[in-house]
Amino acid sequence: MLIDAPHARLLLQRGQTSRLPEASATHLCSAAGTLWITIDHDSRDIVLEPGQCFTVRSREAVTVSALSGPAVLDLRPAAAGARA
Repeated sequence: MLIDAPHARLLLQRGQTSRLPEASATHLCSAAGTLWITIDHDSRDIVLEPGQCFTVRSREAVTVSALSGPAVLDLRPAAAGARA
């Protein structure tokens, strides 16, 4: 999936994943639902509850999954996310 916009919003159903191969310097926020974020070659698991955000600093691919039900993922460039 190619997302080339200053802001994007994805609806993920429970168990659905989205692969973000070039997410470096992207601000990820949960607008609704619980999101599970994994970064290739990174042992951390990041879980975002509604209203929480995470900025991707790695150049590795990112996978985002909806955990317990539908979830809404907001994506913005990191500089825009810092102002939001």
